[in-house]
Amino acid sequence: MSFFRAFLAIFALLLLGAAAPEPVTLIRGAHVFDGSGSPAVPADVLLRGERIAAIGQRLRAPRGARVIEARGMTLLPGLHDLHTHLRSPGTSAPDDLPKAWAAHLLHGVTSVADFSVSGEMLAPIRQLSASDAIAAPHLALAIRFGVPQGHGTEYGWGDVFTRQVTTPRAAELAMDRALAYRPDVIKVFADGWRYGRSPDLDSMNLPTLRTIVERAHEAGIPVITHTVTLAGAKLAARAGVDALGHGIGDAPVDDELIALMRASGTAYVPTMAVYEPQAGRALLVPEAARLSAAERAYDAAERAADPPTPEYEARRWEILQDNLRRLKAGGVAVGVGTDAGIGGVYQGSSAIREIRLLAQFGLTPAEALAAATSVSADIMMRGADSGRIAPGMRADLLLVRGRPDLRLSDLYAVEQVFVAGRSADLAALRRVVERDGPSPLPALRMTGPIDTVLRADGRTDLGTLPDATNEAGTDHSHLHAITAPDAPPRRLLYAKFGAAPAPFANFVIPLTPGAVQPADARGFTGIAFTARGTVRYELLLDEYGRRSSAAFRAPFDGGAALGEVRLPFSTFASGEGAQPDLARLRALVFRLHGEPGGEATLELGTVRFYRD
Repeated sequence: MSFFRAFLAIFALLLLGAAAPEPVTLIRGAHVFDGSGSPAVPADVLLRGERIAAIGQRLRAPRGARVIEARGMTLLPGLHDLHTHLRSPGTSAPDDLPKAWAAHLLHGVTSVADFSVSGEMLAPIRQLSASDAIAAPHLALAIRFGVPQGHGTEYGWGDVFTRQVTTPRAAELAMDRALAYRPDVIKVFADGWRYGRSPDLDSMNLPTLRTIVERAHEAGIPVITHTVTLAGAKLAARAGVDALGHGIGDAPVDDELIALMRASGTAYVPTMAVYEPQAGRALLVPEAARLSAAERAYDAAERAADPPTPEYEARRWEILQDNLRRLKAGGVAVGVGTDAGIGGVYQGSSAIREIRLLAQFGLTPAEALAAATSVSADIMMRGADSGRIAPGMRADLLLVRGRPDLRLSDLYAVEQVFVAGRSADLAALRRVVERDGPSPLPALRMTGPIDTVLRADGRTDLGTLPDATNEAGTDHSHLHAITAPDAPPRRLLYAKFGAAPAPFANFVIPLTPGAVQPADARGFTGIAFTARGTVRYELLLDEYGRRSSAAFRAPFDGGAALGEVRLPFSTFASGEGAQPDLARLRALVFRLHGEPGGEATLELGTVRFYRD
């Protein structure tokens, strides 16, 4: 009987295929900084699959294990950046997620919070980052909240990017919709101070913010606020937020704030890297060497321009330094975030610069490393699984030459980076960040129909959700879109223009979910749609790898009667010449133009790609 059972077991393995054994790696003899802030000590660390299996002295290498001789090196948990905008490169280049992800991994940043996404983008970005073809750190994707005329609403991105609420009732409704996307973190623009350089924007009130926090915590999701004033920090701490994002730069912190933050467990993520005056900013030699060629060129141009530091910026920088020292001395937990993606704040490298700035203004090197590892993991409610080197923890690790717990500049000497136990190919990552042009992304082939306005849920035939955007400014235009209740099916667009000299409102139809991946429309002649309207209109092509300011566009007339408009791709023009790349389209943007304070309408029916 035992022979028969053994035969069946062997037959089943042959039939179904045996599972590949988990990879096993032994890192031998490194100084191990476990993320707690304790001194690094020599030890061996055994990785099995995605997890740390053991730590000790003279561990035996299991049969078939990969052995890394790491004497003279330091092993520490992978770094965090709790405040990034991964769709912005920190230079003038277009968005490129694979390059941003690669830049973080090259610097040992294995966990990143991204505040530059909308709910519709979460699923496609998660799918893209899970692909074996594209290396990515662990992503914490945010949904953003703010108030009308508050920060986060003034750049023209529309409500899809920053959900605007002013009451607890509105916050409840908005959170219902936000949680359906399963965000990893909630970002709230709670504070409208504009640093003394421009008029203040509106701020969120305590009951509304508290409602957002309570709903998020019920779902096990952390809340990080944009908080830059002393009064705003006290409000955010009373609401129980998990961390203040950005530094308090208007006034010295006081004992009341420290007590409030300690009582609520609110941490401080000061993003010193984005506030550091760039005039005269010097990069360390190894820091500059690890930047991409595009980043070095951008940095050189900024230094050559050498603009003076405004008085308000210099004063704020002094306040920020002192407040970091005060909060750290008061026992407030400090995490690491950078605002990477803002001009001159580069993806990946800015996390190491932030760590160095923390050590410059009140933390020891070991404390700054703990801020970037265990403390940041705790802020994100992931401390039970990551941010430390201990048995059972996820094997997100950084191996560097030297002793960064004593000399933080040694963080630039990266030898190995592990993400969930898998060693990153650093040479391949370097090729990604240095690539000319956009990184390759899988494109979705278009079949013709785009939007027949027949779905009851308001989505297009492609399953995408249209949205409205507008020109920048708090006094911007607004666009409302509804589906006509009668035949033929069409969308009724109404624009109320703002006070800008040349206001506009956009109706955006993504061609792929969240307009993350490109759409391949090769083989089609152009775009056809039915329309009726009496003002100036344009159709713009949102194209992956092209800045929005250089988008291809074509004007059209709606006419007094509902009729079909055909726009061949050959009629679309851009200030940068050439022809649109039909394999890299992401969205169609129907733009309504008008006069300041005026209004306009457009009836828009079936939209499709057509062939001659």
